[in-house]
Amino acid sequence: MKHEIKKICRIVDELTTMFLQDDTDEVDFKIITKNDQTVIKIVDYNTNFSDATINHFRSTLNNQRQSEIEEYYWQLAGETDEDDELTLISAMIDTAVIEKRDGNLYIELIRRNK
Repeated sequence: MKHEIKKICRIVDELTTMFLQDDTDEVDFKIITKNDQTVIKIVDYNTNFSDATINHFRSTLNNQRQSEIEEYYWQLAGETDEDDELTLISAMIDTAVIEKRDGNLYIELIRRNK
């Protein structure tokens, strides 16, 4: 369980960095842990991300989870650019729901316990 917590923290850390680097003025993170999964909910208020960038997030984050990459994740994440960080995050999650409503960006990431 200790390693699972570190993986969730790393995902949140990478996303926090991404949002702050892109001039996000207000962002909320909510982490919900359950017996069988962890859900990370993010709201970027008055988002500055374009629709094309949001579509890129959606397609990149919905790639198939790759458990074998998780063990190397924190070594790789600090050495890559933003697009590669999203790819690494996608390898650590099972599902991503991303939508823009009323100028706000809503992201929900689900990581099932294996």
